[in-house]
Amino acid sequence: MSSAARAACVSVLASLAAMATAAAQGARVQFGAGGSLTVPTGDYHADAGGDGFKIGWQGTVLLDVRPRNRPVGFRVDGIYGENGGNDQLNADLTAAVGAPTTAKVKLLGVSADVTYNLKQSSGGMQRYLLGGIGVYSVKLVVASGGVTADSSETKFTWNVGGGVAYPISAGALFFEVRYLQVSSAFGGLKVAFFPVTVGFRFGGK
Repeated sequence: MSSAARAACVSVLASLAAMATAAAQGARVQFGAGGSLTVPTGDYHADAGGDGFKIGWQGTVLLDVRPRNRPVGFRVDGIYGENGGNDQLNADLTAAVGAPTTAKVKLLGVSADVTYNLKQSSGGMQRYLLGGIGVYSVKLVVASGGVTADSSETKFTWNVGGGVAYPISAGALFFEVRYLQVSSAFGGLKVAFFPVTVGFRFGGK
């Protein structure tokens, strides 16, 4: 594991400790889950030769803690997602192998974020900003003729974004957009994408 990934692990653990302390002091604690479309950007979408990856999907579970009457909170997310290779990448792999071949990137990781909650609207809508770092396992899977080969690396990540939450009786519905970048993997591939997420948080208000 790289030094950056180790630092991210330490940050996630420190955030969990801070969240536990805040929860013990009577902070609002919410659990949640969401689903995302992940929109690749830069070389992850398509490099100079057109090779890249398509829009994919991502599932997220989260723990959100916010001290009472304070705008700053903490959040930890666990995610799993996939992006399939685009037509150009799959065609190039097929030509190189000599048989139909496809590629896919799978992501499994955890991130720790600081959240900043803006002033709540008169209708109860809550706007917020968030950003943080994490550690992701990045797996490249290539399949051809019933044979699958894969390679995985553990990488440091960072993200920044914002969202809105709409309170309901049991918690809140939320919609958010973030930019997430994984440190260069597999000899220089920069995995960067926009997760567009819809989900539900339940628990204390």
